[in-house]
Amino acid sequence: MKLIIGGIFSGKYERLLSLGFGENKIADGASVPYEEAFAKPALYKLNGLIRRMLEDGKDPQPWILEQVKAHPEITIVCDEVGGGVVPIDKLDREYREAVGRICCEIAKQAESVERIYCGLVTELKAGEKHVG
Repeated sequence: MKLIIGGIFSGKYERLLSLGFGENKIADGASVPYEEAFAKPALYKLNGLIRRMLEDGKDPQPWILEQVKAHPEITIVCDEVGGGVVPIDKLDREYREAVGRICCEIAKQAESVERIYCGLVTELKAGEKHVG
């Protein structure tokens, strides 16, 4: 599994395309039905999926982590949402916390983690490299 994080409009979608994912291979977490979110090789906007689940009164963490385990080859893309001023709205605070905690768990399980900043890739966690 690969996790790609970064700020909004930082080049994460373009990174997916550069990795060979065509638009038909990418699920959009902000709009796809829950049951289809992990059906494609890449999930874009994990944060959008989390937001929608919270708005629907669901706890996203157990279900998403179950899906991640069931789809170990997936590439997941998520906006960084924890920076800046702490929101006044309770749902906005819960959303930020849920995204952060879920991404931490996914990062532990991921083979690689990348952060995209200004379109540049920084490798935060590298998969095992075998020599020979």
